[in-house]
Amino acid sequence: MERGQELFERVVNGALGKCPFRKGTLYFIVNAYLTAYKKNYLDVNPNFDLLDYCNDVNKFYSKEDLDEINALFDTFSKQDLVDLVTFTLFTELNAFRDYCEFTSNSLLSILNSLLDVDGQGHIVADYGCGNGRVLADILLKAQSKGIVLKDLIGYEINNDQAKMSQMALDILSNGRVRPIIKNCDVLEEKNIRFSRGYCFPPLGLKQIVREKGRQSKLFKSVEFTNRNTGDWLFLDNLLSGLEKNGRAVAVVCGRALFNYADESYRKKLIESGLLEGIIELPNGSLNFTNIKPYMLVFSYGNKKVKLVDASGAVDTKSKRSNKVEISAETVISLYNSVDVPAIDIDVLKDISNIVPSSVLLPVDKPKNGVPLGDIAEVFTGNQYTLGVFEKSGMLTKEATGYRILTSSDIEDGCVDWKMLNRIKYEDDKFDKYAVKKNDVIVTSKSSKVKTVVVDIEPREKILVTGGMIIVRPNTNMVDPTYLKIFLDSEQGQNALKSIQKGMTIVMINSKELATVLIPLIDINKQLDIARKYNDKLSTLYALKQEVKKIEESLSTFYLDVREEE
Repeated sequence: MERGQELFERVVNGALGKCPFRKGTLYFIVNAYLTAYKKNYLDVNPNFDLLDYCNDVNKFYSKEDLDEINALFDTFSKQDLVDLVTFTLFTELNAFRDYCEFTSNSLLSILNSLLDVDGQGHIVADYGCGNGRVLADILLKAQSKGIVLKDLIGYEINNDQAKMSQMALDILSNGRVRPIIKNCDVLEEKNIRFSRGYCFPPLGLKQIVREKGRQSKLFKSVEFTNRNTGDWLFLDNLLSGLEKNGRAVAVVCGRALFNYADESYRKKLIESGLLEGIIELPNGSLNFTNIKPYMLVFSYGNKKVKLVDASGAVDTKSKRSNKVEISAETVISLYNSVDVPAIDIDVLKDISNIVPSSVLLPVDKPKNGVPLGDIAEVFTGNQYTLGVFEKSGMLTKEATGYRILTSSDIEDGCVDWKMLNRIKYEDDKFDKYAVKKNDVIVTSKSSKVKTVVVDIEPREKILVTGGMIIVRPNTNMVDPTYLKIFLDSEQGQNALKSIQKGMTIVMINSKELATVLIPLIDINKQLDIARKYNDKLSTLYALKQEVKKIEESLSTFYLDVREEE
């Protein structure tokens, strides 16, 4: 890389680098391609449409700048151009970085190991190849090992990126394979058959289905709608082209692994034996977002699915600013270990959240465990949030007989019931979401799961807002405070984490909460435990109130002392 960096710096310090709006990777590749054609350095047939495109890109330069650029590039040898293109593609270039270059070198190392391009005649496809970085990495490694690829094919909807990919790969190819980059919508393109494939779908893409629905290419009984995570539509397209002896890898967001609308597709995929493994990678390991990425590995005939939680696989020696560099060696070692956790597909297919850290979470089955739904009514609060009441002008200071309970009202397991917001509410359709004494409220959509027991007999109707679950226990079988104590315990928290969905905002489904096992013991013992807990909670509350008074007195301490003087 040293030679490539030296050449890159010469280009940056020349006319190409002086033009503030033409510093991106595209302009390096364009002029490298023109030079390679002019000096007959290409080992593949030149593409004359690309040459026209290059000249169109360069027409914005002045004649003087263009002459300076040409003079510099004319000094480069064939190997110089290869080194320059390689450095440009594989090094983070700060201001010179194009917006859609996001596959880090550590991800590339993991990808190459998982794809295992192990011999001659492979057809390699990249569904959404961007600037060609992944395909270039595979090509260079294959050439260094003397492996001849049958085909190297990329699909890219962005015109500039597609052309840049084609130019870069043409320069890097030794002529034994002619890379093909198709500028198209990969979801509309007719599939080719391939033995090694990769896909990094656009994260968070919405409204991916223009029609009412679109049938899966793999599973005819499954239809995609805009409720589905867009990742699966791309992956369905990818996997429909995978040969029987092939392998494929994809990078997806966490939502694809737990979104309810994707459940039927995930189940079919797991049942098919196509899913070989799931790798959970560290936060911040993508250079364009802090969203946690997951790598999915596909092959045929799998009876179990490998689950790797590599959240902590960080390269501590990396100097990558503001981002995390994955320790590729650690991830590969974990995945290939004989001790890697693997779940039978018959078990995994029925798990709604297949994020590795969730599935692998140690949840001990409590002694005398009874499903919460057997000893309590469990249901979600009304769909309105505090914001809806605010926008509707329903908040008031007048006594109306209605108040609302929100997640922010719960602090340290307590609620100041007298301080809840009042609302003007003249309907009774949400009265069924009004709390009753002994209800246990569980937040279902927040950054942290909170619980509180309704320890008063409400004189007003207190409505539970959206994002909260009401648990109404059968008090002959379970004491509400005892239930809260268990849910707040380490064992209970692990049980909740096992059903949680979401990364930053935690989401819990009332139906799944009803499946959590509660250790049922003698009701008198429960009441004794609850009494002791409430005594400690009351002491904690009193101490915090005292601390609050001291803090308030300190804030006015200076004025108080001056007045005494």
